Amino acid sequence: MIRDILVHLDGSAQDETRIIHAEAIAGHFDAHVTGLFTNVVPTPVIPAADGLAVASILEENRLQAEAAGDAHATRLAQRLDALAAPTELRRFDLFADAVWSAVARQARACDLFVTLRPYGADESSRWPEVVEAALFGSGRGVYLVPPNVSARPLGTVLVAWNDTREVAHAVAEAMPLLRLAKQVVVATVDTEGPPEEDREEPGADIARHLDRHGVRVDLRHLPEWREVSRALLNEIEKSGADLAVLGAYGHSRLREWMLGGATRDFLTHCPVPMLMAH
Repeated sequence: MIRDILVHLDGSAQDETRIIHAEAIAGHFDAHVTGLFTNVVPTPVIPAADGLAVASILEENRLQAEAAGDAHATRLAQRLDALAAPTELRRFDLFADAVWSAVARQARACDLFVTLRPYGADESSRWPEVVEAALFGSGRGVYLVPPNVSARPLGTVLVAWNDTREVAHAVAEAMPLLRLAKQVVVATVDTEGPPEEDREEPGADIARHLDRHGVRVDLRHLPEWREVSRALLNEIEKSGADLAVLGAYGHSRLREWMLGGATRDFLTHCPVPMLMAH
């Protein structure tokens, strides 16, 4: 069961998208929703000056950031209070380099972390450090929402299966949502040719596991694809999936380099919400 949902908020217009999805999930499980408001204080770049001048500028910046945060926090608290679920708002005023540790620490004590998909096809980015912290620092499932995409009923869920620890973790974290879905598609991508005749069909083992949890599965083998991400994104569109379940891969904390390959492709182009885990 999902009983405790943490949703990232930043005071922007996209907070509504995050909140709508958190509320929809909470409604299925009678879950508590906590808003994690990260109010980033700009790191000052100050020319050479005497100590008193520097202290004055720092204090002014702090007061301005706190005042902006106060306005956002008031509005966000009122929005959360309007939800049918029990809610609370947690606010953190911090410098940008402290976001990673704060988010990772908070996300460890929840069942699901809801945030925005961090990259856009136009090379824009939205809080990649928040996504990185939740994926690689919390040990929890992360529900990533494309910008301006409304919540909708879980008709079809696509599981991108490739027999790795990361995907197994994602499936375990997604199990409550998989049980809600009308259809679950387990898709495996063939990049090396068909399996040997005496080998079991790819994905058969996880299909049996899901069946024992009451999840009916449609196995789909995607042959003759050179790029895994293109194969899976095509299948998401073809199947009309409402949610994709994937493993998150990456080892470096360098924000621009870490989320490479298929993981980066999904975090940039996936048109539906994703539940990912590392």
